[in-house]
Amino acid sequence: MQPTGRHLVYTLALDMGGTTAHRNMAKLLVSSLLRTHFDGDIVVFHNSPHPLFMVPRQGVREVELHPLDTPDEHWGFMQIAQSCKHAVIEHLHPEGYDKVMFLDCDCVVTRSINHLLEGDWDLAFFAETGALIQDGAYGAYLTDQEQAEFSRDGINSGTWAVAGPRCLELLQRWRAVDATPPRMLPCLREQSAFNRVVLDWDGTVIEWPRHEIALPFCWGNLQRYVEWEPAAIIHAAGAGTVNHKLPFLFSVYCMKFLYDPQLTLFNIMEM
Repeated sequence: MQPTGRHLVYTLALDMGGTTAHRNMAKLLVSSLLRTHFDGDIVVFHNSPHPLFMVPRQGVREVELHPLDTPDEHWGFMQIAQSCKHAVIEHLHPEGYDKVMFLDCDCVVTRSINHLLEGDWDLAFFAETGALIQDGAYGAYLTDQEQAEFSRDGINSGTWAVAGPRCLELLQRWRAVDATPPRMLPCLREQSAFNRVVLDWDGTVIEWPRHEIALPFCWGNLQRYVEWEPAAIIHAAGAGTVNHKLPFLFSVYCMKFLYDPQLTLFNIMEM
């Protein structure tokens, strides 16, 4: 894909055999990006035998990805799937883009995110308010001194962006950390490895404002409707299984893009 815009967003949607939830969440995400006029390109990595869209969308590329040695057990599968956030390095091709953004597929964009990618910085991230970085979900690669002294929030690995010329470098660093044994168990390994990469980053780093990204299912992260509804990105992290995430994200999508005060769509269906 030749760049058609300044920026690139990529997401990852891997499902166990016979399931489609992550594929469907990715379709909601991509559709929401297009409806909010994202000014760049989109790449979706998935393992579905069928495309997300029967009618191709301009600027959207789908790449089939089939990780090797993928276990059948759910937790083991998810660990392998999460590590593919950086394993896609061979297929991403960030050349020519100003910024590259990763969004977990359990996100829906409700207004333009173009402004989040503007500015002279190398790396942008979102910290989860009230989530201590020493927790196993974020801090499995902290040193003993950092574990004892840090006073900062954990960094979410499902919403971040990097300057295009440094994208492959970030993914290489992330993969290298993730390949080393964590210093604590149990842990969320790939996210902890991402936190390590951010802490060690040798460039300009910014933190996106709290009001731009909502995590309604995570304590301290815009949980009330009046707080999360105006956010640019609604991220269903912490919602448990896909059986909780998908209905919620579908309802957010419908609220933002299919609702009108006359309930036209509902009244067409319920004549």
